[in-house]
Amino acid sequence: MNRKVSEDTMTQRLHQEPFTPWYKEPWAWYIAGILVATFCWGSFQVYTAFTHQDSVVIDDYYQAGKVINLDMTRQEEASRLAIRGSLTIDDMMGEVHVRLQGDIQQWPQQLKLSFLSPAFKDQDKTIDLRLSASGAYVGQLPEKVAGRYYVQLETLDELKPEVGYESGWKLSSEAIIEPGTPLHLQAANVQ
Repeated sequence: MNRKVSEDTMTQRLHQEPFTPWYKEPWAWYIAGILVATFCWGSFQVYTAFTHQDSVVIDDYYQAGKVINLDMTRQEEASRLAIRGSLTIDDMMGEVHVRLQGDIQQWPQQLKLSFLSPAFKDQDKTIDLRLSASGAYVGQLPEKVAGRYYVQLETLDELKPEVGYESGWKLSSEAIIEPGTPLHLQAANVQ
């Protein structure tokens, strides 16, 4: 009989304890929240990886390396002609002014100026500069340029495969671009 009474009291206790469904338990929501947050963050990372692919690595690095060696002839020519100059960006108008000096009889009517980002190809900017009546080269930037860039000023010559550039010159330097502050360009001493 004692045993029967103890079983009855146990059954009564079980029925007296409040029963809560799973969705009213805080631990269930805590665990579900972690799983949902992890899924959302992972989905965002996968989306970002596929929509913003790296632009730093080029597909044909071997051919690009050969072109760099061919391109050195234009830097050597700039050094031989002692070409130097100053580049200024007008922040209000977006105009670029380049004044050049060197041992050249006739300056070209047009030059190509490139601002190449060291990290992101989509931030690269290239503009054409035209010789003005004042003797300076002038061009218009499509948008602001500021920060660290590789700056290249070059003549518009054609690259012939496996031959290289047969004429022209090129100035290149690394600089921190600040609008209104002149940037000095000069031919590197190429060995």
